[in-house]
Amino acid sequence: MPTPLTYAAGLALAVAALVGVAGCGEPAQPTEEGTVSVPIQPTLTAVTPEPETVDTSAPGAGGLFDLGDLLTTESCDQAGGVWSYRGTFTNETDDELDISVAISLASSADLNLLTVHEVELTVPAGETVPVEAPDFYSDQDVDPASVQCLTGVTDKDQ
Repeated sequence: MPTPLTYAAGLALAVAALVGVAGCGEPAQPTEEGTVSVPIQPTLTAVTPEPETVDTSAPGAGGLFDLGDLLTTESCDQAGGVWSYRGTFTNETDDELDISVAISLASSADLNLLTVHEVELTVPAGETVPVEAPDFYSDQDVDPASVQCLTGVTDKDQ
């Protein structure tokens, strides 16, 4: 059972803590001119970031553009468990392009990649060239209905 001395000690400790906390942020003693120096207290403001809007059809930094728009896929099929890709790339620019075409097979359910195959090409200005990746992936257990063929094109010089 606590004694009156224990209560008195607890009360004294609580009063000391309260006086200590109450003294925080108090201004210094006034100067002879009657002014007081008070340290600047930080102010919290709510930050409400707005999501960045990106126009994916516009040219990117450094004159880059989506080269994937210049790729036409004719087929990305599986026969006997072996996948092949066929398409064309049309260079609509005035410059020769060194490109890398990425052909990916991904699960339709969760987009997990099965494979990524790259084809590197040099395409003269204004020309159309075939893009082919015969037998780029082999797996007898992959159901073609559960797979998506995804492509992307990058300019290797950018």
